[in-house]
Amino acid sequence: MQLMVVIVIPLLLSLLSLSACSSQVSMVSRDGEKWLGRWRYGRGDNGLMQVAGADGEVLMGTFSRVARSTFVDSYEKAFGRGTIALDGPDLSHYGSPFAGFLGTSSAFGETAYAEPLDGSPGQPGIGVSGPLFYWTANLRGDRRTTMQCFLIGSSYTGKGIGRCRGPTGKDYLVEF
Repeated sequence: MQLMVVIVIPLLLSLLSLSACSSQVSMVSRDGEKWLGRWRYGRGDNGLMQVAGADGEVLMGTFSRVARSTFVDSYEKAFGRGTIALDGPDLSHYGSPFAGFLGTSSAFGETAYAEPLDGSPGQPGIGVSGPLFYWTANLRGDRRTTMQCFLIGSSYTGKGIGRCRGPTGKDYLVEF
């Protein structure tokens, strides 16, 4: 019995620590306002996000995986037509969003581009490539501030881009 406790407890603790890993996320608005935080992948293609502003307000919420077509329709409805471009076949519903971490590969790839916040002509956008995953999130703050977020990540790197919109219409470019 003691041997089982000696083996099972460390195993459970290591599994708990793996599931509690978080990654950094940053948001910046056109006027330079910054929000910094973290996100953590959960189960069932969902996760948690927490960001804090310079004034100390903390926003938290969950993100959920959505189909690429649903994502694009919602993104363009929020930010306008032509604010996002996708290239390549839709691979979002084939396997896990983190399949690339496990060494799987595909001959196909897709790329997403988002226009810069300042919208200057000729200004390059930012992009992310690989089999992509698409998440939407609604964040709520401890001072009742809300943000609607759209996130695109790479299954190969776990890094991604996105955009959030606050209640006053202020947009934030997201990198994670």
